[in-house]
Amino acid sequence: MASLRFLASLFALIAVVALVADATPALNGTGPFTTHSVIGYWTELAPASLVATRANIIEMTFPWVWNTVLLSVLSAPMSALFGGLAIVCGYFGRRREQMKVHVN
Repeated sequence: MASLRFLASLFALIAVVALVADATPALNGTGPFTTHSVIGYWTELAPASLVATRANIIEMTFPWVWNTVLLSVLSAPMSALFGGLAIVCGYFGRRREQMKVHVN
């Protein structure tokens, strides 16, 4: 449970940083508010690893797994994707309320 709460906070941090990076040009007045996708950042930062990952996934599975499933997930805005992951991990990592059962 603690690891899911840690992941939730890490994903929330990534989502907030991505949202601030997307909103900064609009707040400065230098450009419009545009969201960047995960695949966009991945293409900018490490294009060789993106090509290698794509080739490995297509080789290990079917081509439609990359083209339809993963590409649609990676094309989502980074702040929304990691925000959703933070919510899911936070929900499953929450502390459960203990039931107090009294038997007479």
